[in-house]
Amino acid sequence: MKIQRTFGWVQNPANSLTLQRVVAIFEPNSDIAKWLLSERIPLLTDNGLLHNVVEWDKYTAMICSGLPIPYSALKGKGCGRGRRADAKCSGIVQAVIDAQKKVEIIVNGEKVAMHKPYTDDWTADGYLRWAISIGFVEYNPEDDTCKISKLGTQFIYSSGTGFKEVLGQAYLSYPPVCRILQLLANGEHLTKFEIGRNLGFTSEAGFTSFPQNIWAQAYQEHPEERAIIRNNYEGSSDKYARMICSWLNEIGWVNISGKQVVEQYGGKSYSCTIAQAYTITALGRSNYKRAIGKSSSARVPKIVFMGMLSTKPVDKDYLRLRRALIIKYTENEYRSLDDIKNYLNSQGLDESTDTIKDDLQGLINIGLNYVLKSGCYKLVDEIKGLVIQSSKCEKGDVSLIKDKIRPYLNNVNQKYLLLVDLSLDGSSNLEFEIQTLDLLTNELNFNGCHLGGSRRPDGIIYYSANGLIIDNKAYSKGYALPRHHIDEMVRYLEENNKRDAGINPNEWWKEFDEGVSHFNFAFISSFFTGQYVPRLQEIKNRTGVNGAVWDVENLLLVAEALKRGSLSYADFFLLFDKNDSINFAIDD
Repeated sequence: MKIQRTFGWVQNPANSLTLQRVVAIFEPNSDIAKWLLSERIPLLTDNGLLHNVVEWDKYTAMICSGLPIPYSALKGKGCGRGRRADAKCSGIVQAVIDAQKKVEIIVNGEKVAMHKPYTDDWTADGYLRWAISIGFVEYNPEDDTCKISKLGTQFIYSSGTGFKEVLGQAYLSYPPVCRILQLLANGEHLTKFEIGRNLGFTSEAGFTSFPQNIWAQAYQEHPEERAIIRNNYEGSSDKYARMICSWLNEIGWVNISGKQVVEQYGGKSYSCTIAQAYTITALGRSNYKRAIGKSSSARVPKIVFMGMLSTKPVDKDYLRLRRALIIKYTENEYRSLDDIKNYLNSQGLDESTDTIKDDLQGLINIGLNYVLKSGCYKLVDEIKGLVIQSSKCEKGDVSLIKDKIRPYLNNVNQKYLLLVDLSLDGSSNLEFEIQTLDLLTNELNFNGCHLGGSRRPDGIIYYSANGLIIDNKAYSKGYALPRHHIDEMVRYLEENNKRDAGINPNEWWKEFDEGVSHFNFAFISSFFTGQYVPRLQEIKNRTGVNGAVWDVENLLLVAEALKRGSLSYADFFLLFDKNDSINFAIDD
């Protein structure tokens, strides 16, 4: 069975000198390869730090041969059921990267304090993926092996200015670099959030961006949590933006400087400085022109792997296939949406033009250069590395739900289809909360804000005299309103009614405007199971407040009706007076 590796997006590796060491493994005559064989492996052997000595004899032969090396031998193994810190060195790439942790190692019979002389398999894998994604290492999916490329050989023997030039040449083959340079090319000073919200396939999990005004509100109103907010409050695309900009800063294409932002949220103004903000340099601008073919130099071919075309959805193989076929079909030929639809149909994929248009925007957002003329799209980049590995995959339930909703979203931004993914992912509760409040406040202009945290609802919204208390729940198998969540909502409603700081000192209810006098509650989730109607009625009986359960499909349909004006804001709150599920239909 052929192993499916995922290449294309890099979040964590950042040290280009370490990258150079990793690439040098593949050249047996390089100083790093010689050092690895003569010093590092013997050191690990003497200290009993190798996972399997016999296996390492094979690894040594692989390094000496100069032939392609199996991916598994490079990456190594994880810690299994043990602690990551206790795992021994089991991969070649692990052995050339020092860990940050200091340990005592026996060197020539004496204990020496030094950085742990190998890293974990996760870090090793990150650097290897980085090297492959920008073309320093070539990956063969047929036998799951890696070898150094011509550019990689240049890279390991480069230094000083030449080192930066080779890195720059590699980065121009990496589409997300081109996308970020494009976003910065008009001279704006952009934060990681402003870049991240325009990077990747923004309507699906794996490409999330934290709304900047919600970040500013959290940062200003919770000073005791600022370290956590700075380090953890970012989406996947924000991380990609931050990482790529750090690469470009190193070679002089991008400057990093804090940006003072003033954001409006929840009817209030928030001012703060976001440290991760970027501007393009003159050198970056000239290289962006190379990337898009507007210079005397030839356009640099773009490396695109299947893994770049979707990362997290359950049916990512299907999404990758669909997008790869679109790329192949639009290379150097103008194609209309109907042309692409018919072509996909001939390949066994039945898709709407709305879905295809969404995919094309995503391909532009990952950094591919499309030209649009008279409603037709042409990809003008030369593509390398895109191997369609399988045509036998099926569309998943998430995509089917999106297909059902997408044609109705003519006024609401398509990016909010992301809520379907998040609602079904129990590990994405915070992102689900944030993106829901982003939809309700930033897209629909309700007043309100995200709350979250200990002893607070996930969020509140209000309009005129009406207020809604919201509890988000991300569940892959549906949500059944368990007893402790009923009690939790009752507590919120009672706190809001009594408004006594002695009961809850965080006084979250103050986020409502003083004029809000009528309240409802809502549970928002993927879908609902069990006897939720009597449980909603129980909350009403205990508090006197009416509410509803609200699945994501109906959340998006209601949002569209509000945005197009077929549902008034006053009538919106009446949906929560029935103590039942909200089932909303849009009249075409």
